[in-house]
Amino acid sequence: MSNGSVLRLGSTDDAVAVSHQLEWLGPGRVVLALDWDSPFPSRPLDFELLRREAARRQQEIAVISPDFERRRLARSCGFPAFGTVDAAQQTHVWASHPPERINPPPAHWWDAPVEIWRRRPVRTPAVWFRWLTLLFRLAVFAIALTILIGTAYIVIPSAKVTLVPAGQTVTTIVAVSMQREAEGIDHGGQVIPARRLGVEVEGYVEVETTGTADIASGYAAGEVLFTNLLAEDYLVRAGTTVRTSSSSYPVRFRTTADVMLPASGQATAPVEALQEGVGNVGAFQINQVEGVAGSAVRVTNPTPTSGAEPKQTRVVDQADYDRAKRQLTQQLLDQAYSDMLGLLDPTEILLRQSLRIEAVPKETYSRFITEQADSVGLNLRLLVSGLSVDVDDAESVAYQALVRRLPEGHMLVAADFELGEVAEEDIGYGDYTIFVTAHGYAATSLDVAYATSLIRGQRVELAMERLNTGLELAEDPRIEVNPTELRRLPVLPLRITISVLPAGLADEALVLANQ
Repeated sequence: MSNGSVLRLGSTDDAVAVSHQLEWLGPGRVVLALDWDSPFPSRPLDFELLRREAARRQQEIAVISPDFERRRLARSCGFPAFGTVDAAQQTHVWASHPPERINPPPAHWWDAPVEIWRRRPVRTPAVWFRWLTLLFRLAVFAIALTILIGTAYIVIPSAKVTLVPAGQTVTTIVAVSMQREAEGIDHGGQVIPARRLGVEVEGYVEVETTGTADIASGYAAGEVLFTNLLAEDYLVRAGTTVRTSSSSYPVRFRTTADVMLPASGQATAPVEALQEGVGNVGAFQINQVEGVAGSAVRVTNPTPTSGAEPKQTRVVDQADYDRAKRQLTQQLLDQAYSDMLGLLDPTEILLRQSLRIEAVPKETYSRFITEQADSVGLNLRLLVSGLSVDVDDAESVAYQALVRRLPEGHMLVAADFELGEVAEEDIGYGDYTIFVTAHGYAATSLDVAYATSLIRGQRVELAMERLNTGLELAEDPRIEVNPTELRRLPVLPLRITISVLPAGLADEALVLANQ
C-alpha cells in the first residue's frame, strides 16, 4: 500500500466538508492533517463519524495533529496518531486494520417495476335511479334547511328586560368597633380587626420667652485713695486691680488712669468694676491692692461706688418649656399622621384619634430655666403609633346590619355607605368605635324564572302586559329585542336577560347601555 494521500483540514472544515473530500480521494491510505484550531474531529462522536465514513469508502485513516491531547483522543478512539506527516508516511504498518470490503446493498423495494392495473368498466345507472337519487338529495336539503331556519329562529333572537320592582329606601347607622386582637370580622358583635402602625418623627421649634426677672446691669464706678508707703515717688498705672476684702466673693475694680503718688503722699484715681451688674459697695470697702503695687501702696474708697443698677429682663421659665413642647408635639403628630398615610393599603383608613406617643427618644432645650434670653428652642423626637382599619370590613358589617332591617319579602338591590366620626369613647367591644351610615333600596323580591316564563315567545306588547299583571312593579318594564323587526321575545329562556334595578339606577343603566 502507498504512503497515502494527505488531506489537510483548516479552521473552517466541518464534518460535511471532510466527508466530501474523503469521497474525492477514493479507497486507500489517507493522512488527515489537523491544525491547532481545526474544529473537526475534536470529540469521541466526531471520531466515530470519521470511522463510519472510512469504512464506507474503504479508507485507512491516520490522524496528524500537533496537539498532544487530540492525538491521545484519536488513539483512544482506535485511530493511529502522529505528530508529523513524515512520521505517518514512514510507518509501513499503522496500528489500525484496513477496513473490510462491504458488498453493495440489494435493490430497494421502490426500484421494483410498478404494475399498472386496468380498471373494470363501470355500468351507468338507469335514468329512473338517478332521478330518485336527486329527489332524495333535495328532500334531505329541504329538511336540513328547515331545521337550520328553525334553529336560527330559536337561538339567534335575544332580549334584555329591565324590571323596576316596587320598593322603599332603608337607612341605618351602625356603630362599628375596632379591635387589635380581633382575628376577623364579627358581624354579630359588629367588630372589625385593626392593625397598629408606627413611625419616628423629629422636629425643632423656637418660641419667645415670657418670664421676667430683675437682673443688675451696668458697670459700677467710683474713686479710690492711694497712700504711698515709700520714701520716693511711685506711679500707679491704669489697669491696677483693687478689691474688697470679702473672702467669699470679693468685688474687683481696675483703675482707669495713671496716678503719680508723691513720696509718703496720697492721690486719688478713678476705678471701674470688672464685672457687669456687680460693684455697688459702700465707703471704705475697697482696701486691697493686687499685684506688685500691693507692697508699695495702700488703698481705700472714701465714697461708695455706684452704677450697677438692677433692671427687668426676659428669662426662660417652665411655662416657655411647656408651650414649646405642646406646639412641637402637635406639629410632629401631624407629620406622623401624614407619614403613616403612605403605609396604608388602598382600602385602609387611619384613625386620627388613635395616634399616641409611644416614646420620647430625644428632648433637648437650647436654654436653661431662668437663663436670660429672648427665645428658647426645643429639639424633639417622638415615636408615634396609630390604628388603621379596612373600609371594606366596616362596610361589610354595615351591610349585614342593613340586611337585617329589610322589610319582609324584600331584597336589597343597592346600597351605599358613609363613614362618620369616631366616637369620643368606645361604646362597643373594641378600642375605638366609628359610625357608618348605610343607605339601601329594598325592593320587592322578584322571581326571575317566573318572569321569564311569563314572557318567553310572546310579542313585546303582550309580554309587558303579563309582567305588569303578574309582578309588583314600580313602573312599566323596559324590553329590548334583537333583531327589532321580530317584535317578539325569544323562545329559549337562556336568550332572555332580566335585570332588576331600583328606579334611579334603571335610568342610569339605560343611558350607559345606549352609550
